[in-house]
Amino acid sequence: MPSRNPSSTDRLPLVFAVCGPETFLKLQAINEITDRVLGGMDRGLALCEHEGPTAKLADVLDDLRTLPFLSERRLVLLRDADDFISRYRGQLETYLENPTPTGVLLMECGTFPATTRLYKRVKAVGEVVKCDPVKAKEVPAWLSKRSRQAYGLQLDPRAATMLGELVGTELGRLDCELQKLALYVGERKRIEASDVETLVGFHKEEKVWGIITAIAAGDQAGAMRLWEDVWQTDKAAPGRAVAGIALTVRRLLAALRAQEAGASITQLASILWTNAQSVRKDLAAFSMQQVEEMLCQLLEIDLAGKTGQGNVHSGVEAFILRNCAARQNRRATG
Repeated sequence: MPSRNPSSTDRLPLVFAVCGPETFLKLQAINEITDRVLGGMDRGLALCEHEGPTAKLADVLDDLRTLPFLSERRLVLLRDADDFISRYRGQLETYLENPTPTGVLLMECGTFPATTRLYKRVKAVGEVVKCDPVKAKEVPAWLSKRSRQAYGLQLDPRAATMLGELVGTELGRLDCELQKLALYVGERKRIEASDVETLVGFHKEEKVWGIITAIAAGDQAGAMRLWEDVWQTDKAAPGRAVAGIALTVRRLLAALRAQEAGASITQLASILWTNAQSVRKDLAAFSMQQVEEMLCQLLEIDLAGKTGQGNVHSGVEAFILRNCAARQNRRATG
């Protein structure tokens, strides 16, 4: 690699703090900073790594102050640095008053409060990169950008929405699903909603919607049969199976709210991902309050499954029995 002007080293930040709870974003930031600092330099010669819980300040400072060999600078990466920072806060503040010009310190930590003197010292000679969780409403846009930049694929907006609602906001999991989808679509340059439904969907959409319509009809046997089909498709991941039903119930609630606001049949069909002919019948079977109660029941089932206080499979069976019985009672008294 050609030698650069020494002044380029002077302009480079001499310390980075990558902080926050979103692990995937932190890994991305660390990779980007490593590329920025070292470029094409030999990582074996120019990169030193330490684990924060066991690292000693003397060892970290020795690595920072050791002149780089066959490279312009050394990058010292300190992972899981929260405890290290607590133990050596004063010494780090002192070091950053006059940091070595050929060593760059990169600290990865969970929290890095802006009210501390150390934070201000880092900002004075380096950069703080905050990696906060992505909000649910921001996930589709993040997925579309990630799909395009990392995999060279266009992501259908409906596919992005479906993927976000089924998987959640954990970016590492979302990226894993994008990787699988990229392999699945092969030579195609676009990921469609049907691809998500087939590969990631955790359920067959028509079967999950069928559970809801069977409940609307008070058809306990039909709803149970469809639930068993859904369960068998993703038996190893109970949370994903119940998430598929919850997604469908959320769409039903959104459609009821849109109907109340005066949405057209076409708009309602788009929300429900169903044909326009059956929209009125589907919506007439439920009140807003009933659907909100169903969502609360599903949340309780999911929470019980995650905390070991209940079983998702039997929980959804009870959900079906309860709501079919309620529907039958309403019809009998109506």
